[in-house]
Order: sequence, then C-alpha cells, then structure tokens
Amino acid sequence: MNVSLLGTGLMGSALAHALLRNGVRVTVWNRTPAKCEPLADAGAAVAESARSAVQASPIVVISLLDYDVARSVLAECGPLTGKTIVNTPTESPDEATSLAAWIESEGARYLDGAIAAYPQDIGTEASAVNYSGSEQAWEELRDLLLPLAAQSRFVGTRPGAANVIDAAMAGAFFNVALGAFHEAAAYVRAEGVAVSEMRHILHLWTGKLLELLQEAVDTFETGDYTTDQATLDVYAAATKSWQQSMLRAGQRAALMTANLENLERACAAGYGHLGVFAQIEILSTPSDTTDR
Repeated sequence: MNVSLLGTGLMGSALAHALLRNGVRVTVWNRTPAKCEPLADAGAAVAESARSAVQASPIVVISLLDYDVARSVLAECGPLTGKTIVNTPTESPDEATSLAAWIESEGARYLDGAIAAYPQDIGTEASAVNYSGSEQAWEELRDLLLPLAAQSRFVGTRPGAANVIDAAMAGAFFNVALGAFHEAAAYVRAEGVAVSEMRHILHLWTGKLLELLQEAVDTFETGDYTTDQATLDVYAAATKSWQQSMLRAGQRAALMTANLENLERACAAGYGHLGVFAQIEILSTPSDTTDR
C-alpha cells in the first residue's frame, strides 16, 4: 500500500515511522526538507513538493499545523479525485465539517483523525485515534490505521465527531484534570507538606476516578441519578470546605472554585438530594437560571 504523508514534525514523523515499520510504502513531504532526512534513512521516499507527494499515493495523511494550512496545501496539489484524505491536526468540529465538504467537492473521501497520544505512543497499545467522516474509507483503511494507534475507533459519519470527542476528553477532561493536579500539588506545597507524600495514594484516587467515570457514563445513558452513596449536597459541602482551606493557604483555587460553583448551582436547581452525576443537567444552562 502506498501512503503519502504531509508534515514531518514530531507527530508526523512518528506516524511515518509506524507506517514504515508495518511495510507501507511511504512518501513524505515537509516545507523544511531537512526534517525528512531521518525518514529517508528509514526507507521513505521524499517528495520535492506537496503536489508530487499527493499525486504519489491514493491515501494522503496530513500532519500539518491546522486545517487552514492543510486546505491551502491541498489546494495547490492538483486533482484529488479518487483519493482518501486522513487529516490529523487538532481543530474545531466546525472546521472539520468545512474541510470535509471542500475535500468531498474535489472528488476525494475524508477521514478526520483526532490523535489521543503523544508521538512516543504512536504504534503502541497505549494510543488511540478517533476517526470520523467517511465510514467506507474507515472500513477500507482499518488494517492500515490500527497499527498506528491500537485503540483507534470510528466515532461517526459527522466529520467533526472526532474533534468533539477530542475537545471533551483531551481538553475538558484530561487537560483540566492535569491542571487540577497542579492546583492540588501547589496547595500541598503551600501547606509545607512534601509533594512526594502524594505519590503513594495516586493509584487509589486514579483507580476510584476510573470506577466513577464508568459509572457516570452508565448513569448519563439511563438518566437515573438516585444514589445510596454521597449526594450532591454532601459533595458541595465538602468542596466548600476544601476550597476554603486552599484559599486560606494563599492559593487561587481557580479550578476548585469553578467546580464548587457547578455543584452549588446544581443544588440550587433542586438536584441536591441526588447523586453527583446529576450536575450534568445544569452545565449547559445560563448561569443565572437555577429553576429545575
């Protein structure tokens, strides 16, 4: 199978190496040709231009800065008829929809790929790419794409679906959770306790978090927020106490405060007697609306 890859930065190079390891014939292009040299040494063909790269293969994987760059490069590459474009930069769902419409108008199929991995994870079990767009393209390319990221899956025919999952999981969840851990460590340090003392209990809290996340998804699907464990009222009271402790220690506690606001809004809206997952019902309403 022949694949062309546009963009050989850290992620693009990782993708190209993984393709080469799986016996794929790879043609690469980058605005800075020197960045292609390690891939040439690994067996890739180096194209002199983006146009020649695109015309060399029926499948084009894009690892450029953003969707605008991807579109401007492809616009200069001649006919795209019959090709499959797999686009991997991070962008908004609307940008994915727009780019997909243009590519399809050019006679090509489109797969949007939101990468849930660092470059070092590509080609391993600890990686995933969520794909959306042409389901036919996904079915045909599944055996090519899965070795790049073992936990990859197709998440829908809406072109922007992969970016929705990416913004939710990488952005709203993982990125904010990482920020919350920084906030937690800053508080521990401010109180004069060794941050290293947090290490031994990490597995307990991450394990409990995973357990609750699985339970949350089940609950969101059923809409049954009743609980025989801690209610929203209990969560809000405890969070208020933790927030005050952090503020007294001179911390901004910005993420803790935002979390407390959501909990208190849910309680004010009449969900306090239910489980903590009920707060999802108030997260898309205006901040001044508290009636259930």
